[in-house]
Amino acid sequence: MPRTLQTVAGADEARALGDEYVTAVGKIINSHVRNEAAGAAVFDEPSISLAPTPREKWLACRMAMEEYGHHLKFNKLAAQLGLEDPHTRPPLSVFDYQVRSWTEYVMTKAIVDLAEIVLMEDLCDCSYLPLRRLCRSLMPEERFHVRFGATTAGRLAADPATREEVRAAAHRLITMTLPFFGRGDSPNNALFRKWGIKRLTNDECRAEFVRRTRVLLCDDLGLDYPEVDPRWRGTTS
Repeated sequence: MPRTLQTVAGADEARALGDEYVTAVGKIINSHVRNEAAGAAVFDEPSISLAPTPREKWLACRMAMEEYGHHLKFNKLAAQLGLEDPHTRPPLSVFDYQVRSWTEYVMTKAIVDLAEIVLMEDLCDCSYLPLRRLCRSLMPEERFHVRFGATTAGRLAADPATREEVRAAAHRLITMTLPFFGRGDSPNNALFRKWGIKRLTNDECRAEFVRRTRVLLCDDLGLDYPEVDPRWRGTTS
């Protein structure tokens, strides 16, 4: 069995490789199907009413539209492979976070969407060509979301009236996002790397997320960083 593959052109080639490959790439795709929809529903939609100006409402609407668009595009890949209903499993626990203010929403874009970028960057060289192409095509929108969050967070952190809210939301979201990347000893991740679907371990992705969010909080915003362990030995894979 090959450890890596250069290109699997489509669903027929994936099925020809056998159930193990289809199951592996299917887990990645279905995870994005449910989590893109969850993020749009629990973060982006509520933010529209929380946005303080018409321009910011427009931006929130735009990001909600783009996240739902990502859901639909991943769902198309799932249909091509004939995958099971992705909603038989719940979305990731970070989507239990309740956005109660515009500042909290901004921080979800700066932090949770940054975690999505770390994961999606790894998939930009995925052996499954349809997934590789989709992730590459979505990166500009994902980077726009993070840039919006980081830039707006800079203004909010500079305001004494909202600085502590930025800090509190950042600490909570960073802690909640660490399981986003999966268990450190995940058998699923080992399978993804075996088939060239992913290159990095879950702990390597998590460490990169910690590095980038530390730059955001400490270097860019002048805030402290929460005490976290970049390894995670949770119960999910």
